Amino acid sequence: MITLPKLISLYRHMAHIRLVEEGIADRYGEEGQLMRCPIHLCVGQEAIAVGVSAHLRPQDGVFGTHRSHGHYLAKGGNLPALLAELYGKEIGCCQGRGGSMHLIDRTAGFLGAVPIVSATIPLAVGAAWAGQRLGDGSIAVVFFGDGCFEEGVLHETMNFASLRKIPILFVCENNRLSINTLLQDRQPDRPIHGIAQAHGLAVYQADGNDVEAVWEVALHATQRARAGEGPSFLELSTYRTLEHCGPGNDDAVGYRPVEELATWRDRCPLEITSKRLQQQGVSLDEITQIGTQLKQEIDQVFIQVKAAPLPENTLGANLFAPSPSWPLDAPATESKRHITFFNAIREASSLALAQDPNLFLIGEGIPSDPAGVFGTIKGLKQEFGSDRVMDMPVAENGLTGICIGAALRGVKPVMVYYRIDFLYLAMDQLANVAAKWHYLFHQPVPIVVRAIIGRGWGQGPQHSQSLQAIFGHIPGLKVVMPVTAQDAKGMLLAAVADPNPVLFLEHRWLHSITGEVPEGLYCTALDRARRVRAGKDVTIAAFSLMVLESIKAAEILAQFGVDCEVIDMRSVQPLDIEPVLESVTKTGRLLVADTGWTSCGMGAEIVARVVERAFTHLKVAPIRIGLPDYPTPTAPSLAYDYYPDAETVGRQVIALLDPATRPHLDTVVSQLRWQGNRDTPNPQFKGPF
Repeated sequence: MITLPKLISLYRHMAHIRLVEEGIADRYGEEGQLMRCPIHLCVGQEAIAVGVSAHLRPQDGVFGTHRSHGHYLAKGGNLPALLAELYGKEIGCCQGRGGSMHLIDRTAGFLGAVPIVSATIPLAVGAAWAGQRLGDGSIAVVFFGDGCFEEGVLHETMNFASLRKIPILFVCENNRLSINTLLQDRQPDRPIHGIAQAHGLAVYQADGNDVEAVWEVALHATQRARAGEGPSFLELSTYRTLEHCGPGNDDAVGYRPVEELATWRDRCPLEITSKRLQQQGVSLDEITQIGTQLKQEIDQVFIQVKAAPLPENTLGANLFAPSPSWPLDAPATESKRHITFFNAIREASSLALAQDPNLFLIGEGIPSDPAGVFGTIKGLKQEFGSDRVMDMPVAENGLTGICIGAALRGVKPVMVYYRIDFLYLAMDQLANVAAKWHYLFHQPVPIVVRAIIGRGWGQGPQHSQSLQAIFGHIPGLKVVMPVTAQDAKGMLLAAVADPNPVLFLEHRWLHSITGEVPEGLYCTALDRARRVRAGKDVTIAAFSLMVLESIKAAEILAQFGVDCEVIDMRSVQPLDIEPVLESVTKTGRLLVADTGWTSCGMGAEIVARVVERAFTHLKVAPIRIGLPDYPTPTAPSLAYDYYPDAETVGRQVIALLDPATRPHLDTVVSQLRWQGNRDTPNPQFKGPF
């Protein structure tokens, strides 16, 4: 039962949101003080944000959408920071980097709003899951529109929330519109709450324009969540009375009938509540005074915000959260212990799990894999339990988003993907959310994504891609590719300690190599290349497996008087170009060897940077080695001509040399030619891959 003081409070909050939105609309086209960002106003939908948020505690988290001014304010978000963000001011909640569609106020529990449809749904589930794992008693709420039901990530996320009994409210503001497309043109004739029910969620329906009705169903849903009874879905019918994007109405556009607009405007949530207040003895003058007082306060905030300074030119600031500084190499040790690359990763994972109780490993089928993901996590489930080394559904975008949301709330996910190819399915969360979060919101995203690059054994086009250049192109992601067992351990531990999203890429053919690896904890720099062979004639900058192929070629070439310098790039982003520039200044010749496609690849990037900064030192045009520009074939006979190796490196090094003095090509190549198929790491390999 809602008391009269509570109903007055709910009305005040709704009136506050309405007056802010009307103030924005009135000022949107002001001369000289333009809000230079898209705005999506929630006029007509205020009751939902207010009725749900009335039951939330400070530690509960809320996520919103592109239309989230009301959600932000209902959770207690700072009004000056909101308005300043619309004006692009320094005191804005994103310091002018985000505009109306990117909002946050962590002190109030408003954990973020972004404009990608459905993108915040997995974040909210992840935040609630983190609270569940930490036992802090918090729940989460995510607001979204009915258009989200056409997005697959919603279904992936609802499934996981139901499976794990996550304490979350999925709040659907069903205004029957997705931009200008009506619900009946997007969905079959069925209630959308039935879809949520089929995912195992408790379902509540209410009139979203009646704040008392919203308050009532939200009470039951929040009580369920706090009691550990799992997620709920609230379908709340409402209506957007203004245009999709902008300050005015779009009555003349014609996608919704004039009669429909009139009916819903007559059902204004503030008018409904005003009438009820009057029925309970509150005078119209008293109700009007609430609005008058709020408008005066809001007008003063607009004046304050307009006078605030614009941000200084700090475009590159805040891309990454500050990271620890690690040494280039592992610490010197008397131990001469040699272990495999996969055991080095397993050892790093075990140490990380033991050191941080909030860290967990998660991947598709990883706990039940007898081989332990090629040995890299073997036995860790038995050592640390199924709550620390856990399975996940085949739902890459949803689960990646859930892990990002969990990272935002204080836990440390390490995701494990058997193939990097699957990260295409998680691209939205990696590129649109994780990579941009700190830049927008000044909040670290401490997540590690391990992904394995396959090669050969007939895996074909969709299990054999080497996609580092694609992810390296995205500002805000760190992308590393260790080659040695020592680096595999040190760089994985550094990635776990880093407060930023790190993609840790492992080439499948490296798992069985061995190397000297110190015992115990140590971290290796994630942002620095390393010279692994000194030379004076040709610089070879190489990535991943091609480092080993380049060293092999360099050793043979040395027998013919050709002295190659080999640089293990180690990191794709940040890219450490300085050792390459230093080497090219000495050798005048550059070869870049990559495991990915040649066009628009890492070879092209390194060559471009060298040409920009050391062009006059080059004696001959640089050469790139990579995969040809077509998908990976399956047949061994085709794969033989597809993959580069030491022979390819040797041929291209000779091509860089002076024709008058270079060794005879056939003589060198005969010692470098691969014995057997190029789609297996050695003739004895029997699989599986």
